[in-house]
Amino acid sequence: MSLSRRQFFRRLVKPGEKTREDREVRYELMHNYVRTNLLPYDFCLTADQEAELFATVRSALEETNDEDLFSAILRFKVEEVADRKIRRWRDENHLNEQLNRLRELRDSAADYVGAFLNGQATPTAIEQLKRTCGIQESEALETELRTRIQSWISTVDDGELLQYDVVTVKDRVFAQLRSWC
Repeated sequence: MSLSRRQFFRRLVKPGEKTREDREVRYELMHNYVRTNLLPYDFCLTADQEAELFATVRSALEETNDEDLFSAILRFKVEEVADRKIRRWRDENHLNEQLNRLRELRDSAADYVGAFLNGQATPTAIEQLKRTCGIQESEALETELRTRIQSWISTVDDGELLQYDVVTVKDRVFAQLRSWC
């Protein structure tokens, strides 16, 4: 008795078992799902991070049995795998942004000394600052105050400093300069 093609191939693939091609199609669908729906929008991944993410997702898919791979719950598994990877990078990115912002705020603080001396300080306040610093020349006073502001701003708590931006930190610097008068 001869076998039909259908019967022959059924012997090679167990009922309910998916072929390698079926699995590859599913892997590609999930790859596209990750690319279009799960990549972060609040920061950019580097090419290496993106490659690592897709490799991790692919590895998780290859370890998944056919029943789960071709079920509706697969999307949630892929989201969980991607989220674990992306969350670490998001936290690192957020920390780097905070550090850059703090550096920018601290660097800009000393630039407001000249604005204070030329526009905000009264002649009495300038004389008081000259006496406090022991300096009589205006240029030397500005240089000394810039140094003191740089020293002071480095001691300001990061949490407090993050409440400001490079424009509003001017008010905090002016308040500190007034306290020295």
